[in-house]
Amino acid sequence: MNDHSPRPAPQARSRAARYATALGGAAAGLLLTVAAPGVARADEVESTQSTVLVEQAIALIANDAGDTRVAERIDDALAAPDKQGVNLALARQALGLVERPGEDAAATRQARVLLLDSLGGKLPSAPKGGRYAAGTETGTSTVLDEFKPARGISDGGDAVLLGLAVAAVGGGLWLSRRLRPPHTLRELEHRGARKEER
Repeated sequence: MNDHSPRPAPQARSRAARYATALGGAAAGLLLTVAAPGVARADEVESTQSTVLVEQAIALIANDAGDTRVAERIDDALAAPDKQGVNLALARQALGLVERPGEDAAATRQARVLLLDSLGGKLPSAPKGGRYAAGTETGTSTVLDEFKPARGISDGGDAVLLGLAVAAVGGGLWLSRRLRPPHTLRELEHRGARKEER
């Protein structure tokens, strides 16, 4: 026996499809608004170790994160429950330099040196001898300054490189002109059309 159940009208199917699409979009939007703040807060857990917080302050100085963020990180290091491995007097001196109104780049460099000295001259995330860096370890014992390349032609090497680039472009244009075929595509197409007419 054949099942002769009535089929829904095309209009009813399209309405149901629209409702399903709208419901799916609303569910996705709700999921994104609920889940996104949780993802954003994932890295906001601060360390309880002063050594880690001082190292983060050094990294913030190296990346020009601003005096306010650096001062907050040093304050957090001074207030952290685990102060082992940090010379707090040097950290307080660095905080004074960072919070000084109108501080300049020299004061920031001096604060960075004081913070590194407060850790005994070595970062806590430095690799241990004979062991590879793993996980969130950096594998280095230094924090480099932010890389800010010079704009334009800053030295003789840049000028030589620019000259070589211009010579390569000029040589390519000259070779394309010198080695081009004797007939253009248009001429060849016209010749082919004439032969077909005959």
